[in-house]
Amino acid sequence: MTASYHVSNSALGSIERECRRYPDAETGGILVGFRTGHSTDADVSVIITHATGPGPNSQRSAAHFVKDTPYLQSELEMLFQYHQVNYLGVWHKHPSDLPVPSSGDVASAMEELEGRTVGLDELMIPIAVVRSGIVDVYPYVINGGKVTGIDWRLVPHDDLPDGRAVATQWHETEAGQQRLADELAVFNALNLKVQVRQGADGSYRVHAPLVDGSDRTL
Repeated sequence: MTASYHVSNSALGSIERECRRYPDAETGGILVGFRTGHSTDADVSVIITHATGPGPNSQRSAAHFVKDTPYLQSELEMLFQYHQVNYLGVWHKHPSDLPVPSSGDVASAMEELEGRTVGLDELMIPIAVVRSGIVDVYPYVINGGKVTGIDWRLVPHDDLPDGRAVATQWHETEAGQQRLADELAVFNALNLKVQVRQGADGSYRVHAPLVDGSDRTL
């Protein structure tokens, strides 16, 4: 099997922003995306579409971090619902002189794979470092108990391999449109006359009148 690896510019940008927020502490998050082909195929592509931070209840120090697992699980479920993408691995930041996975990183990844709860044969475990304000991300994969440095191709988020459409915002997907309709139905059942308006940035906002007959909205 020959595997090729791709990462969207949006996912890589998320990693870089998180690293710059915490230049003196370890941080990290999960990697989400999809695979084309199966492990028995001659050619397999692994495409990282999204990368998260560690969550609001994570713990960080200069040499250690603990991710907020319940938050990350909810993020993963949301991304699967709206974009049909799934878990591919975990990234985290190291001190600038250690741009490689530690023995603890390898042990954690092996535990995930051997537990068979993730349904993967391999796990992506990139390491990020910050040097003079520049974020470098070194991609690694663990497979068969061995850590391998790999090359990945940076691709635009709206031009991913296999034609997977993940560039839209959640509310532009079929599932998102249904969620908006369901939430508006709740407002209507409460006799609250609300409007959904699209902003200049493409996002949607729900406007509700503060007082009947007033132009002021919440």
